[in-house]
Order: sequence, then structure tokens, then C-alpha cells
Amino acid sequence: MSKARDKGTKGENEILDLLQRAGFGDAHRTESSRESHDIHCEPFVVEVKFAKRWMLFDWIPKLRRVAEDRPFVLFAIHGDRRTEVGAKVGRVAVMDAEFAAKLMHNYVLTSTHGRDGSNPVDPDSVAVALDGVGQQDSD
Repeated sequence: MSKARDKGTKGENEILDLLQRAGFGDAHRTESSRESHDIHCEPFVVEVKFAKRWMLFDWIPKLRRVAEDRPFVLFAIHGDRRTEVGAKVGRVAVMDAEFAAKLMHNYVLTSTHGRDGSNPVDPDSVAVALDGVGQQDSD
């Protein structure tokens, strides 16, 4: 196995462990023999990239094509976390903006945010702001 493939497998296993600890017990790696996503985690399409240089604008169109109408998450891991930059960047998740807005909305509805336990965000205002989010434009 090549060094790059070993690194990719390591990154996939790291994210798989993260997902399983987050409660996605059925998550598992997919077969590498076909164009697909890296981790099966219904209903999400999960791709993992472990690289020093992130090529988001190359990766995202493929991920959108594979995901079709399902929500996708691209986990990007800095390829050299021994460096200062790599340690600061670490792991991040990239997703469709509409999906991210829905996650933010659900977070507001299910969490408290203020230090005193209050929720400084009005969930009704967020719901109004998100009305129609995720609907395809007719352009």
C-alpha cells in the first residue's frame, strides 16, 4: 500500500472513530474499489481528505455528484499536524451551506448558549430566516 493510501486510511479510521463515539454506531468504511464516499453513515455521504493542500473546489463537485440529494460532509484533516499550522488547523468539516444552516437551527432549538443558561438566540427568528433554505433556485 502506498504512503498516500496509508495516510488516507488513517484519516478515514480517525473520522470513523469520531462518528462512532458521536453515536453513529452503524458507521463503517466503504469499499475503495468504486467511486463513492469513504464512510457509510446514513443518511449522510461522508468523504475524508487527509492532505497538506486542500483542493476543496476539486473535491466538492465530485462529492455533490455522489451525494445526489443526500446531505454530505467532507472531513478535511491537515496532512501534517506536527507543524504549527497543521496543529492549529487540525480537523474540520465542510458541508453544503443550506445543510449547515439547518444544523445551526437545530442546535439553537436544542441547546442553551448563554453563560447564565439563557438562550440569546430566538428560535422563532431563526425559523423565519431559514424559511425556504434548501429549496432549489429556479435559475
